[in-house]
Amino acid sequence: MIAIDTTAPARLQLQRGQTSRLTGAAHLASSAGTIWVTIDHDPRDWVLEAGETLDVADGAAELMVSALGGPATLELRPLP
Repeated sequence: MIAIDTTAPARLQLQRGQTSRLTGAAHLASSAGTIWVTIDHDPRDWVLEAGETLDVADGAAELMVSALGGPATLELRPLP
C-alpha cells in the first residue's frame, strides 16, 4: 500500500488491485480506468469511471483508492 499526501497536485498510476491510502481534502479525478474509493468511517463507496470526479471536503479524511479491472490513473488536486 502506498500513502499519498493530497496537499499538492499529483498523478497516481494504479495497477489492477493496487491500493493506496490518501489523507485530507482533495479533488479526485479518474483520467483512465475504473477506481474504487472508500472513506474511513463512511458507509458509502464510490466507483469512478474515466472522466468522473469526486470532491472530498473533509481535511481529516482517510481514503483508500484501488484500481478495478485493470490499470487506472487518478489525478489529485487539493481543494481550495
